Amino acid sequence: AVNNMMMTEYLGIVEAYQESICLLRTKLTGTLPAFCDCSNATAWGLFDGIQEDHDSQPHSLSDYSEAVIADIDAITFADRELYRAAVERFQGEVRDVEKQFGTKILCKDLTSVPTLRYVLAPLAD
Repeated sequence: AVNNMMMTEYLGIVEAYQESICLLRTKLTGTLPAFCDCSNATAWGLFDGIQEDHDSQPHSLSDYSEAVIADIDAITFADRELYRAAVERFQGEVRDVEKQFGTKILCKDLTSVPTLRYVLAPLAD
């Protein structure tokens, strides 16, 4: 699965939706839209994307018992490995585009995003 992901032409991650759109637009057009400059709040705010939460209720890992978390970890081990590799690839591609255009695209620390903090945590064998 990781090899297949690495062979895809484009990769984005939901936790960095706007940044993912920036990478896509850059790959498609060879230009970087103004809304991709995360160091400029005005420019960043020009993004007209729609993020849908599908009316899901807020929840936390602390809502679940350790046994449930262990069961989930057991059946999603390979998924977490894949997503970790995807995040690493994404961050590398972002750094490349930032260097190419001299513009900061990813201002947030992805390890501080709650859903990614868990996915990026060391995997227990």
